[in-house]
Amino acid sequence: MAVLAVLVTALASLSTLAAATPAVTKDRFTVPFTIPFGVPCVDLPPGVTSISGVAEFFQRTTTRVDSSGVTHLNINATALGAATDNNGVVYSFNYANHFSFDVPPGEFPQQIRMTDHFNLNGEGKANHMQVGFVIVGTIDGSGDVFPWDTDTINIRGDAFNCDPI
Repeated sequence: MAVLAVLVTALASLSTLAAATPAVTKDRFTVPFTIPFGVPCVDLPPGVTSISGVAEFFQRTTTRVDSSGVTHLNINATALGAATDNNGVVYSFNYANHFSFDVPPGEFPQQIRMTDHFNLNGEGKANHMQVGFVIVGTIDGSGDVFPWDTDTINIRGDAFNCDPI
């Protein structure tokens, strides 16, 4: 859930945005992870109790303000890397997250949409894990915290307990 921390930081910076041309930022960073991360993950491959790795991220953030004063923020993050389970088996993984939200001139309510997936790929057919979700919702005020007021549009696997990033 490290990307969530980046998203929250982006949310906090919105009040300083001026109505200007679209802005684009690009960032690269690493995020270590371990599954499980405090809650059981039922989608781990058979015989696996933990998996650890480091994600190499690329994130692109685009911000623009339309003629009505609504700020549109889109954050696209992707990550690749390798991870090792408690048996010494090495996996490759990929991760993607698209997070968009619209902030009206009065700052609230903010409309959000998030698409997220994490794919863990081992050797052979049995050692794979694919989890993901799509949510939409509303952030009603500055005191709201994730998961805000959301509706799940789609979910694959145990996404909220097995997606470590």
